[in-house]
Amino acid sequence: MEDEVSKHTKKIFETAKGTKHTFTEKVKEIAVEIFIIVFAITLSIWLHNWSEHRQQQTEVKEFLVDLKEDLKNDIDSLQSTKDALFKNTEEALYLSQLTKQKLDSIISVKGKVGFQSTVGTSKINNGNFEGFKSSGKIGFIENKELKKHILKYYQESTPSVLEIEKINATEIMKISDYWVDNADQSFKKKILNPKLKLMLVIFNSTAKSSLALYQDAITEAKQIVKGIDSLNIK
Repeated sequence: MEDEVSKHTKKIFETAKGTKHTFTEKVKEIAVEIFIIVFAITLSIWLHNWSEHRQQQTEVKEFLVDLKEDLKNDIDSLQSTKDALFKNTEEALYLSQLTKQKLDSIISVKGKVGFQSTVGTSKINNGNFEGFKSSGKIGFIENKELKKHILKYYQESTPSVLEIEKINATEIMKISDYWVDNADQSFKKKILNPKLKLMLVIFNSTAKSSLALYQDAITEAKQIVKGIDSLNIK
């Protein structure tokens, strides 16, 4: 391309200095050469931009294919953790509402009363997203709606879930510590202690808010998967 531009530029100077043509003819020939140069440069820029855009979209497709697999795994993890937490909330609510009479009745028939003192932790696969974002390529995603959902999922939804999981874990730890600190007391006394009931109520309240955050993240992830599928990426 540089050789072509140089050749036509040289021809412009030769025409301008030449004596074979009239002034009008020189103007026409120079105009033609300038048009050829402008066209060649414009075509070169367009081809370069087209090639670069094509490469960018290839990278976007590869990213979205990997992202879809990450999201499917995230959905399974989030749903599993959400289900386990929901079970915890039911147990906490049940224990917090136990009266002496109800507990005596359960004990009399050798029934079991318990509380799962662990909270699941969601596994968010954000490696592909972070790598693509840090390389400055998120802007290559031309589907604005899809890009918006991706950014919201990784920058708002999942961070909220991971943060609330820390809070839930802290509340669970308080309950576990209470159980250990009062190991010398009878099971019945520990269960009916107002302090435990208050901790269970607080945990249940926090956990219920967490369930909504889990669902938001799951819904967002499914929306992204749906958006990727709509692109019919091969």
